[in-house]
Amino acid sequence: MPNMQGNPFAPRQYGQLVKVTDRVYLFRNIVNSSIIIGDDGVAVIDTQVNQMMGKRLLKAIRTITDKPILYAINTHYHWDHTNGNIIFRQEGATVVAREMTKDFMVNRAPRQEDFLRSRGFTLCDPPFLPQQTFTYETELDLGNQPLHLVHLGKAETDDATAIRIPGEGCVVSGDTVMTGSFPIFGQPVMNEGLMANHDWINTIKELRTFNPDHVLPGHGPLAHDPEMDLLLKIEDYFLTEVRKRVEQGMTLAELLADMESNYPNWIRDIAEVWGTPRYAILRVYRGLIDDPEPGWQHFKPSAIPTADTIALSQRTQELKDFEAYRETAEEVAEGNDLGLAVAILKTATEKFSNLPAAWTEYANLLTMASRTVSSVLEKGDFFHEAKIALNTAIELDPDYAPAHLLRGYNHILSAFRNGDDPVPGLDSIYKALVCGLEGSQLAQAYFSIGLAHRTNGDEKNAKAAFTQAIEVDPGFMPAQFANMV
Repeated sequence: MPNMQGNPFAPRQYGQLVKVTDRVYLFRNIVNSSIIIGDDGVAVIDTQVNQMMGKRLLKAIRTITDKPILYAINTHYHWDHTNGNIIFRQEGATVVAREMTKDFMVNRAPRQEDFLRSRGFTLCDPPFLPQQTFTYETELDLGNQPLHLVHLGKAETDDATAIRIPGEGCVVSGDTVMTGSFPIFGQPVMNEGLMANHDWINTIKELRTFNPDHVLPGHGPLAHDPEMDLLLKIEDYFLTEVRKRVEQGMTLAELLADMESNYPNWIRDIAEVWGTPRYAILRVYRGLIDDPEPGWQHFKPSAIPTADTIALSQRTQELKDFEAYRETAEEVAEGNDLGLAVAILKTATEKFSNLPAAWTEYANLLTMASRTVSSVLEKGDFFHEAKIALNTAIELDPDYAPAHLLRGYNHILSAFRNGDDPVPGLDSIYKALVCGLEGSQLAQAYFSIGLAHRTNGDEKNAKAAFTQAIEVDPGFMPAQFANMV
């Protein structure tokens, strides 16, 4: 959600309730949840991206009704829609999903988790599994508020469920419909999503036969005809353009280069939050080629910028020690050649592989370079590589404070942005403090503690920590920004 006055470290509103009808609400966040109210109780559809956000969702529900939560419904198996299940089970709700969804939450989980960890996500326990399941469709009643749960066809996932609320003129679509940013055309863990047989397009068309007044999407603002028309246009574009190039015999590398240099402006203008055009190309391509091992695309170009090998050699051939590498990378980064700067520090980790500082500086630059991409999934390339580097630094020296500091800072910053639990990050910060910090690094530690408190809504302790950071280093601008509000 937007930050106060554009300040990136201002207190955040985690989720926003949007009233759709008197008895239907959309909880807008990086993933959406829907709230349906009946005479007897409430149904929550999709339970948020993590347990902390599940608790925030529950708190939001209690601002509009004190009725019991009867059902928590999962539209599909993906982690960002199921991680809060346990929060609503603890409130007495029955968790409901298709039998296929329950199966996928178990049997597709390992591959899904591997992918998410490779994108830098920290995962907790597996989501609480559905207790009540159905095959293709079922009816629930909240008291003068019937819900029709139905599988209309394959979409982003094979198990997609839509929930029709006939008394309100609404349909909850899950990730069959996504709005407001470039859609996710199939999480890259299984051979599902935007396929050449037009399954997803047909599913959207089937959903539209209900003639809903409002569609509550899995991501983004409410959907109506213009939003669904745009989604169909995007899908048709990638299905057509990728197939055309495959039939021309292009390799994947050639196909990517050709399409990415020729996107129409209407594609380029779509904001990126999770999905990206590159992921769309890979998804469609993967469904068009024959492969003895069904699954996701084996080739995933990294979003981390690369460097020309000649330029890299020229900038590093006379460097003798790590400090020279660090200074050169800093100079190059200031000149906005992040690809070359990253390559210089990566080379330093190879030449000084036993030096924790080399691995930590490399991780620090990757963290900064992640800001050059918008998609959460593309940022994961940077965070995954940074995590490996920090783990290496700590293996070399378990008491190396800068590595613990950066690990904690990265976790807390992610928690602050996503409304997650900052405690694991705080543990790393406290370890760094015990090992010893000074100057700007000590200021960063206090700032991180303050941001953790702000994530938890504790403004008094947040302000105290930001003040400590400024006292240590008055020039530490993140703390200055955070302390303005």
